[in-house]
Amino acid sequence: MPDSVLPIEDTAARLASIVGNKFVITDEAERRVYSNDIFFWDESETAAVVVQPGSPEEVASLVQAAEELDLNISTRGGGMSYTKGYVPAESGCMLIDLRRLDRIREINVIDRYVVVDAGCTWISIADALKEQGLKLDFPAPFSGIYSTVGGAMSQNVPSTMKGVLGLEIVRADGAMVRTGSWGRKGPDTPFFRDYGPDLTGLFLGDTGSLGIKTGVSLHISQKIGVTAHGSFAFETYEDLARTMIELGPYDFVTRRVGLDPFKSQNAAKVGFKEAIKTLGDVSTTGSTLMSGIKDSMKMATAGTNFMDGVKWSLHLTVEAITEDAAEVGLDIVRKICLERSREIANIMPRAMEARGFSVRGFLGKDGQRWVPTNSLWPLSRAVEIATAVQEFFNSRRTEMDKHGMWESYMTNYGQGLFMCEPSFYWIDEVSEHHLRHLTADEAKKFRDIPANHDARKYAQKLRFELRDFFHDLGAVHVQLAKFYRYQDALAPETSRLLSDIKGLLDPNRRLNRGNLGL
Repeated sequence: MPDSVLPIEDTAARLASIVGNKFVITDEAERRVYSNDIFFWDESETAAVVVQPGSPEEVASLVQAAEELDLNISTRGGGMSYTKGYVPAESGCMLIDLRRLDRIREINVIDRYVVVDAGCTWISIADALKEQGLKLDFPAPFSGIYSTVGGAMSQNVPSTMKGVLGLEIVRADGAMVRTGSWGRKGPDTPFFRDYGPDLTGLFLGDTGSLGIKTGVSLHISQKIGVTAHGSFAFETYEDLARTMIELGPYDFVTRRVGLDPFKSQNAAKVGFKEAIKTLGDVSTTGSTLMSGIKDSMKMATAGTNFMDGVKWSLHLTVEAITEDAAEVGLDIVRKICLERSREIANIMPRAMEARGFSVRGFLGKDGQRWVPTNSLWPLSRAVEIATAVQEFFNSRRTEMDKHGMWESYMTNYGQGLFMCEPSFYWIDEVSEHHLRHLTADEAKKFRDIPANHDARKYAQKLRFELRDFFHDLGAVHVQLAKFYRYQDALAPETSRLLSDIKGLLDPNRRLNRGNLGL
């Protein structure tokens, strides 16, 4: 294991010469917070030092200093992941916190791109674009109030990365490179991804193991502003999955969220509670001002009880160029959904559109710990997987009940894919990492929940069993990091190609060691 060739005080001084004393963290408790993610990794290492650069040039200098000091490097964005991506694999690691790289560098309306620092949050981009009537052509994560653009580039999202036009990367030797048309000697306008081999794609989903992302160019478009919304209640997961298969060909459905009975009952009271309260915003999301005001009044009347009695639910948004066209699209969707469901108040998709970012759902209503495990499948297997995953949990029901644990599902579908993301909840202490992202009242309420080591140990065991269950059925995943069995799933020649690329770009294996099994 590498250790710094200098005492930690001298190491910190060397790094402070690059970023300043204020942005070098050596306090043990703080380093521990930065070195863990949403899940429990009780046996994980703690970074030797945390640094917070303020520019891509400082990132490059830190990488060069790490070579001098014989430090491995871990890179952290918003800290919202749960697959051990930035958790150090071993001692003697410098953790680079990229959140100070938060500038929106350029919004180019004519050439239709926005260039941002990798530490920029999704909500800050959405707010800046909204002022000009623009939107991203990229599915930002729900946690976008804190999660960063660079994090999503490194982890991938379960739909498409086509909205990414170019990346700015610091390599393991400190060299800075750009991809796509952004990599041209000049002019280097980042408007076109497919200039030669897709070097942008090479670094997407690498969980930071091939290079450190410092800048991103994303495609933007004019916000049409004409949407129609539908919500439907189903009796079974299989009926929901079968309906998703039939909705698969209709790409005019721009937002699709499937919830299980637990989420259907609680999302309005926890994860999207803030959104439903944002009545002022909602009043502008209707296709006309008057319809938006009516939606707001409907929300105010319904409160947070509009999902009472709903089991499995599906919430959809249709976007079109005119109000009539959006309603025609919704009619197509409605006809398919009503074959197996009943229509319910469409408050949830309107709330998601009004304020689509929230991290409150990373704990249960009463502070229960939560962790998801994603899986992606061909859409044609949706019903099979819906049945199989329920059988997985039912076969473990006695032990789960013993530990006061229950599961929940987030379900989605995209262009030919089905996403099944089970989560489970249990009572356990709430980490400092979580507490810092809650309101002051909630943090005070949950801070004293005692540790529950037996339930935690079972949660860890159950999650690995679920991962292996998905692996054996043939799942693929996003947010691979150190958790999913990526190398086990690859054909030998594909695995060797990846290893060769890693060896070329990072010959000393310093960057995010252990991610992707490298």
